[in-house]
Amino acid sequence: MVLVVSGFDPSGGAGMLQDVKILSALGIRVHGVISALTVQNEEKVFSVGFRNWEEMKKEIEVLTPPRVIKVGLVRPEVVKNLREMFSDSTIVWNVVLESSSGFKFQDPDEVRKFTGYANYVVLNSEEAEKVGEQENFIITGGHEKDDRIKVRYRDLVIETPRIPGEFHGTGCAFSSAIAGFLAMNYPVEEAIRSATELLRKILERSSGVVETEKLLRDWHKHDVLNTLDEILPEFLEIGPSTVPEVGQNISYALPWAQSEYEVGKFPGRIRLKEGKAVAVSCASFRDRSHTARMTITMMRFHPYMRCTVNVRYRKEYVERARKKGLKVYHYDRSKEPEEIREREGQSMVWMIEQAISELNAPPDVVYDEGWWGKEAMIRVFGRNPKEVLEKIKLMVREGEYAEGGGKDL
Repeated sequence: MVLVVSGFDPSGGAGMLQDVKILSALGIRVHGVISALTVQNEEKVFSVGFRNWEEMKKEIEVLTPPRVIKVGLVRPEVVKNLREMFSDSTIVWNVVLESSSGFKFQDPDEVRKFTGYANYVVLNSEEAEKVGEQENFIITGGHEKDDRIKVRYRDLVIETPRIPGEFHGTGCAFSSAIAGFLAMNYPVEEAIRSATELLRKILERSSGVVETEKLLRDWHKHDVLNTLDEILPEFLEIGPSTVPEVGQNISYALPWAQSEYEVGKFPGRIRLKEGKAVAVSCASFRDRSHTARMTITMMRFHPYMRCTVNVRYRKEYVERARKKGLKVYHYDRSKEPEEIREREGQSMVWMIEQAISELNAPPDVVYDEGWWGKEAMIRVFGRNPKEVLEKIKLMVREGEYAEGGGKDL
């Protein structure tokens, strides 16, 4: 657990909100006490008001004693007070003398009196020069004009490529990451290395401010592919009854997907081999897919409908879907405009647009009975693969299986 004692930045780029985002991204539990209230946005600080220590102390005393304390924008004497309260805790103090817009928070001479109470003091090269460099300083060179940024701690020097742009909140993010890795029992040198690498990855995804939250998009990617791989055996089990001649795909999109390469799927599709369904590969964002394009189209109108599966056409499947109360749309390919038919991939887009327009709701099932060179097909839509699978099971009568045998559903 890490106790964060820092200021509140309403814009979320720095301060307590940024500290919590970084530590949460590392999977670390956080306790927090606000030390200062600021009026600011991403570009400018207008004012600051520091909280009274006695008020803060009452909040801190009822919390679990922390192993690591991350200190941000505070009155310098607060660091001494924290040390007196927690003699065995590791204190990481991110000194903030002034904002990037020029607002002065603290006096260097006053800060200098209290740096010895922290185990590690994180500040940039300009601040270190003003305060007077000391042995426990971790100094960042973000303000230096170079294509590489240097981070120094005693004899350790770490260089990392500079990410183009100006970013609000780098100091908070970097020092919080160090505190987080220290809480995970990293030696300080390794905590600095890991924090440097983590911040680089965050800045590569950021624009204007340190957007730590975008790291969670990597978790979403894992979750989409993991969900598909976990449910695949169930689709393979019913595959003899559902896989069409052209093969089957399960497309599951990321929440922000705008292209088919942001949709998880099974490259090569699910195929029938000797009466059994087999997957050519595990789930991936690579390769192209009709069901992925259909999912993207559906999400333009209903962004929560993130999954599409194509199913072998059988008239009785469609009839059961209707009887079970699913929203079913019949797509007549003969009415498809010539210009749509001639453009690759546009038939599926037009089909979904027509279904949504006529049903005034997202369809569960869209089917067509084929056309010249086009296999008759059923498409099933849902929020996720599990929901789509349940809809498909409603369509395929219990106990029924494709010719060639297999287990009952």
